[in-house]
Amino acid sequence: MKQISTLYTYELKKIINRKAVWIAGGVMILLCAFLSFSDLMSTSYEYGDAGINGYEKIRADREFARALAGRKIDDALLQEMRDSRKETDAAGNGYTPIYSYVREITRDNDQALKTDEGGLYEEWENTISRNNEEQMLTEKETAYWEEKSARIEKPFTYRYTKGWSNLWEYAYTINYMVMFMLAISLSGIFSFERLRKTDAIILCSRYGKKQLYTAKILAGGTFGLAAGLVFFAVTALFCLSIYGADGFHAALQLAFPQSAWNMSVGGAVLVLFFMLLVISVFYSIIIMFLSLVLKNSISAMALPVGVMILTMLIGVPYQFRTASQIIDLLPTKLLAAWELWDNRLVPVFGTFLTNFQIAPIVYITVILLLVWAGKRIYRKRQVSAD
Repeated sequence: MKQISTLYTYELKKIINRKAVWIAGGVMILLCAFLSFSDLMSTSYEYGDAGINGYEKIRADREFARALAGRKIDDALLQEMRDSRKETDAAGNGYTPIYSYVREITRDNDQALKTDEGGLYEEWENTISRNNEEQMLTEKETAYWEEKSARIEKPFTYRYTKGWSNLWEYAYTINYMVMFMLAISLSGIFSFERLRKTDAIILCSRYGKKQLYTAKILAGGTFGLAAGLVFFAVTALFCLSIYGADGFHAALQLAFPQSAWNMSVGGAVLVLFFMLLVISVFYSIIIMFLSLVLKNSISAMALPVGVMILTMLIGVPYQFRTASQIIDLLPTKLLAAWELWDNRLVPVFGTFLTNFQIAPIVYITVILLLVWAGKRIYRKRQVSAD
């Protein structure tokens, strides 16, 4: 154990001390911060009778929303919203957050001003039903989600959720930045030894068989975990600093009305955080496995990035159920906000699992298989090494 600990520390330092890792990490962290700052750079918003910049709009939206926080979105609040719109049709009055939310559900400006409480929640249920029909859910899947949505408390209690919900909006980009970072950092963890002609010396050393492989895998996995954690933390820090941390316990439907999950906004963010960490380790193991098998850092870097770009371009229609669901379960696809209303389920031993329940099981299984296969390849190479 002491030998593995020493080797692990050494391998981790080898990864961290590379100049390319620091440059790539710095660029990625700046990009994580820019995700939130980008909205501050707009200067053309019309608010009431005046033009305001991005920061002023965010602040005004937040203050209006905070003034309404804790109120039920019922007939009384909807009537107040309608009355306020009669006084001024321009954006910028205190009920704009409610109007924007109702309009998102009704998908019509005029209807948003006419609907009552019953009509609003009926339209919300119709949105879920249309989504289920579009995804071609089976009767059992439809019944599953009807039961889940029936448990959601209505009328919704309004909360401002922009700070937390934006993390889900940014997750797709964070996911790709993690992959780029790990491809740059870990693609040479095995191949550099062969490139530098030191592999024969290492392989015939005392701890060059079992211990070194284990240390490399642990170091790479730790680095991947840290990369996912840091990128998420930086994005969350700037996002919550700009938009506020309100609404962690709000119903998920306030942030994403299409979702039928009976979960809070904060609960969904915790799911996102957990999935990002699992995916970060998943990327790490795949890249290290490619580095071992391909014996070339450029190839080990280019292949996962190429697959990532390819999956961005692929979209399989819902009619091809199995292929479509497999594609959407790929780690490069999973961390997208629209996955929160992907209601297709996976039957497992008489129960149903959502994409976010089955995905970590699949990823962890693949991780274990690749670690096992890589160990066999590494040991075989040691036996045959010159």
